[in-house]
Amino acid sequence: MDKTVVAAIVGVINAYLEQEAQAKAVAPRVMPYPQISPWQLFGRQELMRARVRWQVKRTSK
Repeated sequence: MDKTVVAAIVGVINAYLEQEAQAKAVAPRVMPYPQISPWQLFGRQELMRARVRWQVKRTSK
């Protein structure tokens, strides 16, 4: 291979590795949690409450 081609390939690889190192150095962006409406929260609590009641009834027999 020609020395200029090898030098170009090595230069591109070094530039790529440098960009990867810079990307790792930057802190990742933290995505905020989506807001939960009170109705969704209430619905989840009711579902779990019914499940617990059923389990208590089954185990008490």
